[in-house]
Parts: sequence; C-alpha cells; structure tokens
Amino acid sequence: MKGSRRRAIVVGAGIVGVCSAIELNRRGWSVTLVDRLQPGEGCSFGNAGILAAQAVVPVAMPGIAREVPGMLVDRDSPLVVRLRSLPSIAPWLLHFWKAADAARLPAAADAMKALYGTSLELHEALSRQAGVPELVKPTRYLYIARDKSKLDVEGLSWRLRRERGAEIEVLDGPVLHESEPSLSRDYQRGVRLGPIGYTANPFRLTQAYATLFQREGGQFVRAEVRALRPAGAVTGLETSAGQMAAETVIIAAGSWSLALARPLGLKLPLIAERGYHVTYADPGITLNHVLSEAERHFAVTSMEMGLRVAGTEELGLADDPPSWRRAHVLERQARALFPGARLDKPSRWMGPRPGTPDSLPAIGALPGHPTIFIAAGHGHLGLTGGPNTGRIVAALASGERLNMDLAPYAPGRYQPAVPVGEVALLTSPHR
Repeated sequence: MKGSRRRAIVVGAGIVGVCSAIELNRRGWSVTLVDRLQPGEGCSFGNAGILAAQAVVPVAMPGIAREVPGMLVDRDSPLVVRLRSLPSIAPWLLHFWKAADAARLPAAADAMKALYGTSLELHEALSRQAGVPELVKPTRYLYIARDKSKLDVEGLSWRLRRERGAEIEVLDGPVLHESEPSLSRDYQRGVRLGPIGYTANPFRLTQAYATLFQREGGQFVRAEVRALRPAGAVTGLETSAGQMAAETVIIAAGSWSLALARPLGLKLPLIAERGYHVTYADPGITLNHVLSEAERHFAVTSMEMGLRVAGTEELGLADDPPSWRRAHVLERQARALFPGARLDKPSRWMGPRPGTPDSLPAIGALPGHPTIFIAAGHGHLGLTGGPNTGRIVAALASGERLNMDLAPYAPGRYQPAVPVGEVALLTSPHR
C-alpha cells in the first residue's frame, strides 16, 4: 500500500516545513522531510516565540519612506542594511516603498488576518497531539513606550487592528507598573493587545511537531537540497544524500527558498530579514505579558530557557556573517528596560528570516510548475503562520478547494504580466 501512495518531499524542516509535512501526511501522501539541519535548528530555534494572532499591520506602512533614511544612519536603529549586500537587496527596497501605499493597506491587513488569526488555536491543537501542550500558552501583547505619543491608539496601525477584532487596552503610569512590576519607571504608557499566544520554547515545539510527523509515518532525511529537476509528472532533487524524486515538492526553506525556485523561473523579491536574540538564563524576573518596545521595536518573552530579548531588522543575505553589534544593542536595551534584573552573560543568536516587501508570504504553486509549491516569506511571523500555511499548501497539493482568497499570497504576484495573446500562445495544444 505504501508504495502506491503519492510521494511528496518537503524541503525545509523549520516550523512551516514541518507543519506542511504533517498536513500532507494526514492527506494520504508518502512524505519525506529534508533539511541540512535537524528540525527546528534554523530560524525556528531563535525566534521570540510569539503567536501573533493580531498581526495585521504590514511593515511597509505609509510614511515609512521618510523614516528609513534616519534609521539607516542611526547605529542603534531597529532597521539596518548590510551595505555590502545593498546591490542585491535594492530591488526589494524599491518594491517595499511601493508597498507602503495606503490604498493597499485594507487588503493586506485582511490577508494577514486570514492567515494568522487562528494561530493560537491551531498551535494548541498541534501541541496537544504532539504531547507538549504546556509549550503553548494564551497571553497578551504589551506594547510599551517612554513617550506616550509613541503609542497613540487612534493611529492608523491601531485602527487596522481594532477593525479586525483586536482587544486594545491603554495602561498609563501606575497601572502599567502594577501590570509589569519589573519594568523601568521610565516607561509611561502601555497598550495591551490580544488575544494572542506564545510558546515557552519554539525549538522544542518544532522538534515535538517533527516527532509527531515521524510517529504518524513520515520520514526525515538530513541532507542539503542543491537543485530541483522537473521531468514530466515527477520532480527530481539533487541532494547531498543522492538523488530523490516525488510527484509533489514543497519548498519551505526559508531565506534559501529562492535559490531553489529562481532557476525554475520564479521572480520573487525575497531577502533575509536577519533577526538577533539574547537570552538570559537566570534573570530573576518573570513577565506577565509578551513585551514589545514600541520605539526600538524589539520583543521580550519569558521562556523555559530564561528571558529572551529578540528583534532588529538587518536587511541582507542569508549567508552573510552575523554582526554581533546588533546583539550588543539588544543587551543594552534590555538593561534599560529591566534595571533590577540579573542580565549577565547572555547567549546570543542570529537567524535570517525570509521576508517579502508586502509582508505577505508566497504560498502556492510556482508559475509554470503546478506540482512544485513554495511556502516561504513570512518574515518574523513564520511561527505564527506555520500551522495554517501547512494546511493551505497541503490542500493545494491535494487538489482541495479552499474557502479563502489565496491571491494575496500568490508566488507569481511580482512576475511581469503576460499579454493575453501570449497566454493563448503558451497554452495552445498545437504550440
């Protein structure tokens, strides 16, 4: 029976790839998950652990073009560009500025809500099935600022959240500090947002999902995938472990996805939004919320491993070496945030998160290749979007109809438009 099942290969064993493999396996495919690392050892290892069910605000917002130049000359800015990588990422930046259009915002926010809004419920279900329900917890996001004007809940970003069902509560002065006693008294305003969730250990969670996948009959192979070779109904894969083949391939390799998809004709502006973290094993404090510093744009989460401070957007290439100065900035900001905490000798990490200019991932078949799919480009929302992305891409591969608009995530949305006459020529059976 197993030999007669349709074969699928998922390239990438981060949270998106593992969730895609689980969903394909449950639809009757014979699934092999392939990665050069063990499951969860990439970006799924070091993220802030947030299940951001209220993530409906794209990074490219109106007015961002005016702010970027100032950010780029501020060495402590939450956004920096690797200058040596600038020629490679310049096209991405151009698309980013085009995406910062107020007319596009409602549709982009709706697409984000459709993809991420059920994150907590889906992770709760998967974590129970994987035997680790204690790793997924409901919580609230608490945005904090020294300057109250930096958290104006009547602004555009808060309106987008409110219109899509977010619960928003303002905490000023003493009320804020009753809510988070360890917080520096320099902070004057908090805005509590929910409902959301978080995981106490994103690495262990991804590993547990990968174990669930294998327990349900899936196979994991540790190998580097070097190229895809479509050949009729089957796609061959050149890997460091030898040749492989399957009827369907899912590319979920994060920031390295484009290296496999570009030779097949995909034109997608996908770069590495490189994030850093520092984790303090014994901080002496436990937070009541996931915190987000509104002016410096980093997040703080209490985890099994200690207190994790994560953030920054360093735009560059996936294989660029780390710039540990970014981690030092986070350390300095953490000490200012929690003056009474024990913040000594943190571990540090860098991960290249795959990002698109419009903050929406690419989910779907590659143009011209109906059995090769991509699921990449979630930016810092890969953990949030993993379960729903897995459901979507597995349904598409299986020929199921989905009750949601997938056009916003189309992998070919940045492709040049093909004139109608050329479409007829390309699809003609007599060509």
